[in-house]
Amino acid sequence: MPINLWGMALAGLLVGFGTAFGSGCTSGHGVCGLARLSPRSAAAVATFLVAAVATTTFIRHAI
Repeated sequence: MPINLWGMALAGLLVGFGTAFGSGCTSGHGVCGLARLSPRSAAAVATFLVAAVATTTFIRHAI
């Protein structure tokens, strides 16, 4: 896939916003939060997975 610098910059901003909004990063919720059996981390990980599947499906089939 060709590299789109504006798209990468937007993706970086969205990741930063999501990390701040979700009070943690994917690995923090996925590794530490799930190990503690935190319901909030389980919800965050489920949200991350659904968003990843939806994004991948959209990118691979719509573009």
